[in-house]
Amino acid sequence: MENHHHSFPIGDGPQFFNNAHNFTIQNPTFANNFITQNTTFGNVAPNSVFEWLGKRIMAGAEFNSSERDPPPRCHPGTRLSIVRWIRDWLQDLNRLENFLWLQGAAGVGKSAIIQTLAESESKPDRVVATLFFSALNGRNDPNQVLTTLAYQLAVQDPSYQAYVAELMSRDPRSLDKAMSEQFMKLFIEPFTQRGIGRGSTPWIVMLDGLDECRPPDARSQAETLGWERAQCEIIKLISTFASEHPSVPLLWIISSRPESHLRAFLSRADIHAAHWEVEVPIDSDEACQDVERYLRSAFENIRQQYPYHMPPASPWPCECSISMIADSALGHFAFAATVTKFIEDPNIGDPIAQLERILIFINRPYTCSVEGNPLAALDALYTSILQQINPENISLARRILGYTILAEIHFFPAYTSLFIVMCNILNIEQNRAYSALRKLYAVLNIPHPTDAGEQKLAFRHKSFVDYLHDEDRSHNFLSRETDMYVSPWLCSTRVLGQAVVPHEPTPDISKIPLCWRPIEKSAQVQLQWMVYASAAYLFGYNVGDVEEELLLDAFQSIDFSTVIGGHFTLGISYDVYACFCVPLVCLSVTTRFPSRGLVRRINLGDVDVRRIRNDRSAYYGIEASFLSGGGLTSRPVGSDYYHPEAVDVLQAYRFDPDYVAKLPNVDLQNPFSQLAMPCVPLSTLLDQLRLRQEQYPWAQATILGGSPSTSCIVFKCDRASDGRLLGIHEVRSELKSQPEGTGVMGETFILPYLDIGGEKCFDY
Repeated sequence: MENHHHSFPIGDGPQFFNNAHNFTIQNPTFANNFITQNTTFGNVAPNSVFEWLGKRIMAGAEFNSSERDPPPRCHPGTRLSIVRWIRDWLQDLNRLENFLWLQGAAGVGKSAIIQTLAESESKPDRVVATLFFSALNGRNDPNQVLTTLAYQLAVQDPSYQAYVAELMSRDPRSLDKAMSEQFMKLFIEPFTQRGIGRGSTPWIVMLDGLDECRPPDARSQAETLGWERAQCEIIKLISTFASEHPSVPLLWIISSRPESHLRAFLSRADIHAAHWEVEVPIDSDEACQDVERYLRSAFENIRQQYPYHMPPASPWPCECSISMIADSALGHFAFAATVTKFIEDPNIGDPIAQLERILIFINRPYTCSVEGNPLAALDALYTSILQQINPENISLARRILGYTILAEIHFFPAYTSLFIVMCNILNIEQNRAYSALRKLYAVLNIPHPTDAGEQKLAFRHKSFVDYLHDEDRSHNFLSRETDMYVSPWLCSTRVLGQAVVPHEPTPDISKIPLCWRPIEKSAQVQLQWMVYASAAYLFGYNVGDVEEELLLDAFQSIDFSTVIGGHFTLGISYDVYACFCVPLVCLSVTTRFPSRGLVRRINLGDVDVRRIRNDRSAYYGIEASFLSGGGLTSRPVGSDYYHPEAVDVLQAYRFDPDYVAKLPNVDLQNPFSQLAMPCVPLSTLLDQLRLRQEQYPWAQATILGGSPSTSCIVFKCDRASDGRLLGIHEVRSELKSQPEGTGVMGETFILPYLDIGGEKCFDY
């Protein structure tokens, strides 16, 4: 039986996020048109049956319980596709599976969907049993799940109530037995052996928030595994029953977050074929439209609630404000509902001022302090998710999340963000990575191991990124200095040091060990190159956030004279050069580091061209700077590389050159990008450098390296259209003063440099 997976847009009603799974509705009643107080079953009165079951039920878990008032509902006009599809499934006489798993990230509105379905399907001629889990409200005991459902079925159907009365008379302790035995007595026996419900409209059983069947606070690993086993046991009993008895008129719907243990269990061959899976995505087009529809309705309600606050001459809020909030929500109804609740807060009583605070918060989430926390309710949800991480995995989870945030907010190159590349840079094995993240599927899209070399770890919604990035909101879960910057930087230093081979012109990537190694050898080779390239990128990008003592150790382990050779072989874009070397140039100006002699400023006119080495690769690049969207950006427009003819490019693959020779469509001088890079004689690059020495003798160059044989010299200059040399802070003003379309041309030299006085020179 083939399993199917569907993704549908979602929405949320006005009361969605306030309590997540914890909602109520007034005046609860169960339809009981069949049973009267005078009816008896043998020697057992109905009241005795309900008293027997009632001692073991999860109070307030029904869809119409007063403890859940007001419940989450789909906002009118939203979630139309997914609700319609599930209703079609419920009415389909030819359905292949009787069990549906509705899964989605935290805050997407699964409870609202289940509530809406329960209300619409609860009719006099249909039996519907519902259970809404809530860890915070004590609706979380797995031993009460089956009895809670049985109680509701007994209230609505006289034949089932009669069976329960017989069971109580026959075995008063049957409800105290194991869950599997309870399921046998309360479901398998009455529906398969007694034929209860046969020929009737299918009965519907809905369990919402199965992942909430757990304690609200963090527990030991052993306790956590116990609760996870209970959740899986519930799924196993239901899926097996639905698969083995397809003719029984019972339809099951379970909703939950895509927790790793649930996803793994439902992927088992015997379980996978017995259910339909429906995913509720966040950012589909329809979900985004539903969010905007909800926001407009919510603002209309606020206008009616505060008529004296509204400006008379113009609509409130303006279209740009609605668009800004909708764009930030990106289909996430928890975000939208939290924002509107903040705006309409009756304790403040000023929606116009509250909206202004929200807009400021959205525009500057990291740097602007807003009175109160507009997203406090959403933050509470994220905090509860982080609290479920096993304490033994907290450190690894922080390192992985820190790296992922760094890649997210700084737009790392695609290969640097790949899950397997990240784990190898951080030196985290596959099993440890998945263990650290197993409680975060509700907020992260975590690639399957087979896709880890092609996909990155991704946040499901930007609001979680903002939450983690703000130490106050996330209660210092991440330390920016330790988890987001220093840890990736230290790891990049380790990788660059591992690839160094003394007296060789290029790094040896075969020396970079892989803690998570692909099976195919070609994938291993490519992965080592990507790890090396990513390490070079990370080293330069984060260098300004690292303490001086750590920098000193790093400079002793890296051969800066071979960095360009490695990049030449890789064929990486100009951005990597800029991110590796330029930040170090800036560092030499802003810190005490140059006093140690490892980053040294020198007048361009004092550079001894004879000390530029001809046994290493060199780089010269041209880029155009321009203003875009108020920011300053650069675009490479030309580049020339020098690579010594004596260097065998295959030395980078010295561990298996025969293997590399058999690779199809690979340019051996550029195996990573397969793009032929320009290569010119070193004398051409040096002639250009001499010209700049004559023009700008007092311009500043920078020497990088921990020893004479591992150094390189970096010179970057930006020139106006009339040839004037511009300082780093003068480029923007120069661009603003020029006619539109006119740019500033920049040049970058990165050359291996023997940084000693006259002991060795090279002839060209």
